[in-house]
Amino acid sequence: MAEFSFKRWAAALARPATIAALIATGCSHGAPRVAAAANGSAKLVKPVAMTINSGSCESDGEGTVGANFGNALAFNIGPKTGGASFLKMNTTPYKGPGTYTKVIISGYPGKGHTFFGLGTVVINPDRRTGNFVTDDRNAAGSWDCGEVLK
Repeated sequence: MAEFSFKRWAAALARPATIAALIATGCSHGAPRVAAAANGSAKLVKPVAMTINSGSCESDGEGTVGANFGNALAFNIGPKTGGASFLKMNTTPYKGPGTYTKVIISGYPGKGHTFFGLGTVVINPDRRTGNFVTDDRNAAGSWDCGEVLK
């Protein structure tokens, strides 16, 4: 097996097809889909202003949550997120409203606007809406799961 290279990994992530694949799978593993609604939405402010009129948030009921809003935005919270260890992601389980730091956030909202890395996700008291920002401040916006997260 080839030795891990962050440089090669980052180069692969810069390809739109790779980002789309990560987003489609929710960047997580082993988390059965329990609660999902396709009537979610998101608004990006950065890297490009846009509204996404479909998406969903999923919970495994054991502390892992994934959100997917087309190719434009995805994020994962919790212990079953793939890549968590080598990305130094926070694996604290989802426990309801609050601020979750060092969360994997990714998106490909359009040509030349790929983003991937750690950031902060805020889940509002309604457990349905919130906002996000990447640590490098290159991506930010808000989201609505379309239903309450469990």
